[in-house]
Amino acid sequence: MKKKICVSILSRANYGRAKSCMKAIKMHPKLELQLLVGGSANLERFGDVSKNIKADGFKIDRTVDFAVEGDSPHVMAKSCGLAILEISNALKELNPDVVVTVADRYETLATAISASYQNILLAHIQGGEITGSIDESVRHAITKLAHIHFPSTKRAQNFLIKLGENKKKIFLTGCPSIDIL
Repeated sequence: MKKKICVSILSRANYGRAKSCMKAIKMHPKLELQLLVGGSANLERFGDVSKNIKADGFKIDRTVDFAVEGDSPHVMAKSCGLAILEISNALKELNPDVVVTVADRYETLATAISASYQNILLAHIQGGEITGSIDESVRHAITKLAHIHFPSTKRAQNFLIKLGENKKKIFLTGCPSIDIL
């Protein structure tokens, strides 16, 4: 039986960072790729990356809508709450073995919360980075919810270890955006 790996693409940047991972999952004979696409990734004003995903030969298994108009911290908090509701429903329907999430936005936090509360193994790409903004706090919260870590740099890997993450669950992979180049 194939392991179902659900990759969440909830912004344009997530697709660029997850594309090589998605290709590898799709090609692996023991894995089944599931794609959860939503948030700003579905919105025309942000380039509607779902069109690129389909053009690249990927099937979108579930879409979720949760973006609230505006860009204030209040609106981001509201969007995060809606995202938790929508992503939780999607994950219940898809029933993956692993959820893969990328970086540090509110959508990523919503994915991490949704997967964690449903006892689904969570893999986090690009944890351990330091920015000094709200993104850093969100990223570290996701780190504590994640079970498997794929940092981009040795510095980020060391920071994950300092945060108390199990060294055996940290895999230094480099920045996945480089794969596109």
